[in-house]
Amino acid sequence: MLSDVAPASAGPDPAEAPARRFRGKNKGERWKRGEDSELAVIRLPLDVHALDDLHRLEQLYSAMWSVKRALQRDARAAVDAYWAGDVHREVDAKAWRAELGLSREGMERRGYRHMERSRHLGHHVTKALVMHQADEVFETAVSRHLFPDATGRRFGRPKTGSWWDYTRIPGRARSHTTARKWETFRLHGTLAGHLDSYRHRDLDPSVTAPGQAAGLPPGTSVLEQPRRLPVSARPSGRIATGEVTPKGTPKTRAATWCCLCGYLRARAAGPASSTS
Repeated sequence: MLSDVAPASAGPDPAEAPARRFRGKNKGERWKRGEDSELAVIRLPLDVHALDDLHRLEQLYSAMWSVKRALQRDARAAVDAYWAGDVHREVDAKAWRAELGLSREGMERRGYRHMERSRHLGHHVTKALVMHQADEVFETAVSRHLFPDATGRRFGRPKTGSWWDYTRIPGRARSHTTARKWETFRLHGTLAGHLDSYRHRDLDPSVTAPGQAAGLPPGTSVLEQPRRLPVSARPSGRIATGEVTPKGTPKTRAATWCCLCGYLRARAAGPASSTS
């Protein structure tokens, strides 16, 4: 007997499913570094003497290289399609680029899809790392090819690089607008704590602050780090916040990596499926 009533086991209509929501535009003022602010670059060695740490680092670089290679191939195919569509470019080049995903957001969406469709990438990388890698591919390959520079010159078509040239994972360490918010690589500790822990044996005892060390003559040895850095223990316990409850009891919160004030140490934010 035929019936127009759907069985109870039938799933919801795909047309009635709610659309996927995305984060909207930033409503606040865009952060910019001040003209008088100083910028310093600090190179910290990676201690990978432990085989587990070395294996994890190799897996991280291998996974990120797979993401970059896939994005470079996608960018090359999209650029070829863009130049092949003469009619679309003449009618509306901007809309044609948006349709092909030749934008920063389009490259990010491509990276997200690669990560979601692959089962092993989620064990080694995060969406934040994929987003920054997609942004780098767009800025260094797609944007320089589509838009000429001040002299009117363009870069060539996006190419797939070599594994041996992949030595840097792009990312952002700390938020400029929100306190105690980190994205991909987290730097904990202070310069003063690093100086106290690894000061050079021949350094003048009167030098006790990083500002004093910065004023020393060039060539003066300031730090003396061991070849094998100590493994940092995860902070535990609770610390006072400086506030009190209505009953007069001091408020406390759980200790985190942001509470460390010793020597500098870098940590990578683990992926969603990571238990470490």
